[in-house]
Order: sequence, then C-alpha cells, then structure tokens
Amino acid sequence: MTTTLQSGFAALQTGQAQRALDIARAHEADPNARYLEGLALRALGDSKAAFDVFSALTEEHPQIADFANMAGLCAGDLDRLEDARQAFDRALAANPQFVNAPFNLGRILAAAGELNAAADAYRAALKIEPDHLPSLRNLAHVLELAHEADQAEEAAEAALKLARGDALALAVKAAAMIRRGAHREAAEMIQTRLPADAPATNAALALGRAGEALEKAGEFEAALAAFSAANQKLKRQYTNAYAGIRNGFALDRVKQLAQWPGIPVDTETGLTHPAPVFLVGFPRSGTTLIENVLAAHPGITTSDEAELSAPLIESAGDTPDDWLTFMEAMPAEREALRRKYWEGWKKGPPEGVFIDKLPLNLAYAGLLSAVFPDAKFILCLRDPRDCVLSAYKQRFGMNAAMFRMLTMPGAAAYYDAAMLAGSRALDRVPDAQKIEIKYEDCVADLETQARRLVGFLGLDWTGEVMDYREQAKTRAISTPSAPQVVQPIYDSSAGRWHDYAFALEAVRPILDPWALRWGYDDPR
Repeated sequence: MTTTLQSGFAALQTGQAQRALDIARAHEADPNARYLEGLALRALGDSKAAFDVFSALTEEHPQIADFANMAGLCAGDLDRLEDARQAFDRALAANPQFVNAPFNLGRILAAAGELNAAADAYRAALKIEPDHLPSLRNLAHVLELAHEADQAEEAAEAALKLARGDALALAVKAAAMIRRGAHREAAEMIQTRLPADAPATNAALALGRAGEALEKAGEFEAALAAFSAANQKLKRQYTNAYAGIRNGFALDRVKQLAQWPGIPVDTETGLTHPAPVFLVGFPRSGTTLIENVLAAHPGITTSDEAELSAPLIESAGDTPDDWLTFMEAMPAEREALRRKYWEGWKKGPPEGVFIDKLPLNLAYAGLLSAVFPDAKFILCLRDPRDCVLSAYKQRFGMNAAMFRMLTMPGAAAYYDAAMLAGSRALDRVPDAQKIEIKYEDCVADLETQARRLVGFLGLDWTGEVMDYREQAKTRAISTPSAPQVVQPIYDSSAGRWHDYAFALEAVRPILDPWALRWGYDDPR
C-alpha cells in the first residue's frame, strides 16, 4: 500500500472522511483504494454508493471475506435484509471462520426487530468462536427482549465469566436477579462491578437496572441517584448530536407548534386513501400497553412506532411561512400526502383498522388531522408527574425528543409543549373521532377500557383481545415497556411519583396544572 493511501486511511480514522474519499478516488485502480472509498462513503452517510463499491469488490475478489462483510453492513444500513444475508453468506464462504459475518448479521437483524433470527446469528458466531464476548453479550440482550429469560441469564453468565464487568451482561443478569426478588444484590453487583469506562449506552442500561432494583427495595433516593447517573452518561454521549436540533420532534419545534395557526380542515377533497387511527400521548402513558391490547384483535394492525408521519412533517417545512404555505396548499395536496404516508408502510394500507402508534405524533395532531380529517385519535393519559418521572427513568433509543428526557426539567418542558400543541389541535377534532384513555383506568379494569376502544373503532368485541400478553410474546416491541407488556398488569406504578416527590419539586409548577386539566386533582 502506498504512503498516500496510508494517509487516506489515517484521515478516515481521524474523522476526515471527505479527505479520505478524495485520496481513494485518486488511486481507483488499487483495490485498497476502492476499499477506502467504500469506507469513506459509508462514513459520509452514502451507504448505497458504498454498497455498490463493496459489492463490486466482492465479485472481483470473492476470496476476501471483509469485502462481502462490508457490503452486508451497508445493506443493513439501507434496511435491505436479504442483501445483507447474502453478503454475509459470501463472507463465510470466503472464510468459514470469519466470526464478524454472523455477528454483524445478528446486529442488523436485532435492529430490525427480528429477535429470534438475531439470536440464531449470534449462536452461529459462537459456534465459530465460543468465547466471542460481543456475541455472548448481544445474545443475552436479544433473548431478554424476546422474553426468553432463562436462556438470557445463561448467556449473560457466560459473558460475565469472560468479562465480569461487562455492562450489557450485568444488566441482563440483574434483571434475572430482580425477578427472583434479589433487589439489593442486583444493585450491589452493578455498583461494584461496572467499570467507570464502560461504553455509555450499555453502562446506562446497567445503571438503570440498578435503579429499578433499588426502587423495588424501597430505596428511592439511591434509585434516583442510579437513574441520574445513567442519564448523565447518555447526556455526555449525545449532547453534540442532539442538543442543537431545532426541527422535527425537537423541543424548540414542539414549542412552536402550539403557537402556529391551526390548519383548516376541508373534508371534501383528497380522501382517496384510508385514514389510520393515531395512538398518541406522552411517553410512558400506556401507549405500548394499548397498542398490544388492540393488536390482539384480528381486525387491527399496529405500527410499533414506525415513523410514517415523517414525510408529512418534512413537507410542512421548518418556519411559520412554510407552515402557512403548506396550509394553503392542503386541499390540492392532501391526496398526494396521504399516498406518501402509506408508501412508508410495507405494502400500503392493510385490511381493517390500522393503528399508527407513535406517541409524540401528539405534537403534530394538527398536521395529521389536516391530512387525514377522517382520522380517529386515541389520546393516552397518565398522571403527568408519573409520566415525566417514568420517562426520566427509562433508557430510550436516543433522538432529539428522548434527549430531553435525560433531565427532569427537560422532560417536564417537553410534556408541557407537547400537550399544549396536541390538546389545542385535538380540541378541533370532532368528538366522535377522538377518545381519551387513562393508564390508571386500564390498571383498574383493563377489559372495560379495551371494550371502550374496540367499540370506538367500530369493531366487534372478541375475547382474543384479553389474550394480548401471549400474543405480545411473539411480537417485536421496540420500546422500554416491552418486558412489562407480557407480565400481568400491575398497579404499583400508579402514583409512584409520591415516592419521588423530593425530585419533582422544581417541575411541579409545570405539571400540576396539567394534572388538574386531566382530572388528577391530588395536589399533594
């Protein structure tokens, strides 16, 4: 390899992807240069072009496993699972001992929600290298997500034999200990074995699990300290990526939405595509429970937080002037927007009722009701103090909205902004097209609330709905509520905020008025 190409790889390692790409393209005849080109393209976010580069290299040099491996990773970036599988198969054909091929396939399948297939891929990696720690820890994690608790604990223990402080394995092992009632022991294990330099995301999972254990032990101040430590790690990790975002679901944009004018609803034009039912609410308000209850009905399909509204939000623009232009064009553009929405869902509109569950679509309820004036809305409610506390305690997949949940003031501000924008928009939706469901009512009598919802959706009742827990075990659930959904419904989380009142004092002036608005009138 030439000195110039070496400098290109060095540039890539220091984050200078464009410089690396320029160097690579000046030496295109060299396979090493083309490999560098593919790496640089992927680093620049162009995984499609990178896939083409690595695929061509694989055809020309089928004996080099990493060319096919990189093609598989790029296919994963593009959600092309079959292309990824084929590429990793070619990597193994080139080198049957290439452990990264099944390992990377497992990562991609897990990200796509194919948990059982991901577990099989990790097991394939472990056949090649039985002590492959990344595969062991990830196998434990996906088995836990797939509700295979005993197998998950076994894999976690194997990983901990190799690395006693592995953060992800500690989190899975602690979950098993919590299930057995060993709460203090679980917390102590994490507190004494988690290394200070553990990767932030996995360390946060472990610290959050310690918080859960301490909470169950009744040690609320210690639990809060664990949750706060987890959040601080994530905040340091993600501040540069998310603190400055101003559009989409970022806090600044949600605050603006409440001030921007409502979109006039013209129900006479552009209704050629069916309307979904939007399931909205603040995170941790029971949306995952409601989604899974409804998904058990044979006449209902649910989205599991697919971001189907994204192209509509993008079409509305970033400024008040953009918003006004969007409003004015609505009657003529509605049909195209509805078509664009459905293009994001697999093979288009499914038969029966379709539930679009993305809780923070709440903030964009005005936009969604303008594009779909015939849509129904299910608004999930929970005591705002419990909502904000629970959001603060969770380890969400990170984005601009969830970044705000890492501090109590940020979570409370987001609740206030989202509820203000959402409630103003929903006030304009006809009563027959909206329903409010309280988490506390579901805890007290789930069947009664489920019957209300099924009737609201115009469907006949079926006993399958109350079998939702068994059905949920077979579904990929992408939220932190997944473990709770398959458990018997419990009421211990209702009113939990009282145990953490000391931590909520500063945000009570924001949340208490909303508690009164929604009928939670206990000011204590």
